[in-house]
Amino acid sequence: MELRPLELRVISAKDIKDVNLFTKMDVYVVVSINGDHRTAQKTPVHKESGSNPNWNCTMKFTIDETAAHQNHHNLVFRLKSNRVFGDKEIGSVQVPIRELLDQENGNGKVDHQHVSFSVMLANGKTKGVFNFAYRFGEKFSMPALPPPPFPGAGSYKHGGKPVMAYPPPPTGYPGPSSGHPKGTYPPPPQGMTGYPYPPPGGYPPYGYQQGPVPGYGYQGYPPPQGGYGYSQVQQPQKSKKGGIGAGLGLGLAGGLLGGMLIGDMVDDAYEAGVEDGLDYDY
Repeated sequence: MELRPLELRVISAKDIKDVNLFTKMDVYVVVSINGDHRTAQKTPVHKESGSNPNWNCTMKFTIDETAAHQNHHNLVFRLKSNRVFGDKEIGSVQVPIRELLDQENGNGKVDHQHVSFSVMLANGKTKGVFNFAYRFGEKFSMPALPPPPFPGAGSYKHGGKPVMAYPPPPTGYPGPSSGHPKGTYPPPPQGMTGYPYPPPGGYPPYGYQQGPVPGYGYQGYPPPQGGYGYSQVQQPQKSKKGGIGAGLGLGLAGGLLGGMLIGDMVDDAYEAGVEDGLDYDY
């Protein structure tokens, strides 16, 4: 696979669309190959640049030259306005890398070549000009990885022997070649015992256990005063201070509010009656 370095210098834009209503735009550019976010690089934000931002930002990419010559690789430039409540796209520029390769000088010139392209808006129209420069580096080849010696091969130990993907089954279990009948297991090894026998009377039942009988405490201690369980919580007495005054104040406020509502209803009814009376024919 033949690869080639590509160096870009994102320079500036001129007379692009202003997507802000009240403030000057803070513009930046996101550059990628075929719009793939894994290859995306971003310029700094030019604060208050408006419709004529400048960046002079250098970026480096590596491209597959064969795929580029087959017109499978495009440079995608997305101009965006940086905003507090979400960035907004201004426009975009798409350039086939094949076109840049065709324009490359074959005389060994190492300087950047400057190009300009129109900025495409979302509605298909163009507004503004985008400027950048580029140059390609020397070709280099990436060696292909050797195929595995057999399908499903994993890593290797020292000596070239493959490592098994899964460990062998543990020993000690009866298999088809063991001398034990089908459905049975060999006796446990010497020194290993099974579960102990249950204590006299059986195991205690599952769930919460019943508390001690009243009159008997735990381990010889007498029960607490008042018996077992939660102690009764004494509710604090509510203060009666200001009760009459607060009730009187609430009553007056409620009466005032009710009077205002009733007054509004009466006014509405009166106005409706007057309007109806004006329509009477005598």
